[in-house]
Amino acid sequence: MIATKKRTGLAAPPDAVRSLRRRLRRLGWEFDDRRLESEQRRGVLGPAHRRWRSNSAADNRDRWTHWDWTGGGEEWNASAEWKQALIDYVLIVWIPEDQVVLEIGPGAGRWSAVLQPRARRLILVDVTERALALCRERFAAADNVEYALSSGNDLPGIPDSSIDAIWSFDVFVHVAPVDQAAYLAEVARVLTAGGVAVIHHADGRNVGNLPSRQGWRSPMSRNLFATLAAECGLTVETQIDSWGPDGLYDLSAYHDVITVCRKTPSA
Repeated sequence: MIATKKRTGLAAPPDAVRSLRRRLRRLGWEFDDRRLESEQRRGVLGPAHRRWRSNSAADNRDRWTHWDWTGGGEEWNASAEWKQALIDYVLIVWIPEDQVVLEIGPGAGRWSAVLQPRARRLILVDVTERALALCRERFAAADNVEYALSSGNDLPGIPDSSIDAIWSFDVFVHVAPVDQAAYLAEVARVLTAGGVAVIHHADGRNVGNLPSRQGWRSPMSRNLFATLAAECGLTVETQIDSWGPDGLYDLSAYHDVITVCRKTPSA
């Protein structure tokens, strides 16, 4: 007969275990966010940002390949008026007509449909074949649209100094910090001298109306993004977080910002 050791303790109730795990997870998040905020204030892409494991290229490829694109991405607009104002007060103001334009992360073509008739050539770069397929179908009749598949931090096949303007919205907010930095180097490489890039990204941690993790936001701030852009030879002209009459429309939900930067002639 085999002797068995008598158990003297009581197992913790499952609800208590789950509650403890949630608390420990939140504490870990708070610690990480404090370190990220410290680096962002200093404008440093430091260890906290470099070790960020979410929002990787593989994560984005999987997420957007399997996303339900029935709504075409329009579900992310605060309202139809919000989107139209963004077009009127930001996109049209900064993205010139009859130029070579590149969009990073077109998704189902939510902004591409505005860019396409204005551009001489429009190049759509995405991390998923799914998004590019949706855009090919949407713009099948257009003869000025080209497509490129990115690995998640590059602009493959785009020649140096060949792009006049770059647009990216609702993309960098989901891209890991190190990949954002790599994209900025690519932006500087492909822009013509004086070319402009208009890029929407996060601005801090949990300072909007909604928690950053609820929106799958990648760590970034306007200060750190401007520093990274400058290191690549890009000059930040403005950073926009509201637009329209009296700033009626904004990015307060997650406290995002749009950075407008230009390639300096000497870069």
